[in-house]
Amino acid sequence: MAEPYLKEIDFAFFAVNFGYSKADYEALTQREKAFIYKAWENKNVSDTTFIYNAVFTATYNVNRKKNKRALKLWRKALVRKADKEVIHDNLKIILEVEEKEGKSWITQIYRENGLPAPRKEGGG
Repeated sequence: MAEPYLKEIDFAFFAVNFGYSKADYEALTQREKAFIYKAWENKNVSDTTFIYNAVFTATYNVNRKKNKRALKLWRKALVRKADKEVIHDNLKIILEVEEKEGKSWITQIYRENGLPAPRKEGGG
């Protein structure tokens, strides 16, 4: 039954899952379609694995004995040491900007993130 409609089924998949228009879909090569299918499949497998692990952990934690430790849902990411050269270069750029424009860039960052600008404390 699906044999004569394979192209339409394929387009429907791309339209529903990725929001492709007919022109976008027709611009894809067979190789690109295959890679997109594989990436979509990998994403689905990854999402399913995360959900499975979350449900397993939650179920285990609910049903564990009183004196047993609860399993953690997520492992903390290891903190990597920062590259001192990059930090030094960034500080150099910040100091140059402060010499030219002052410290108004700090207030601008706070304003764009919807936070109140920091005020100097103390003063006597």
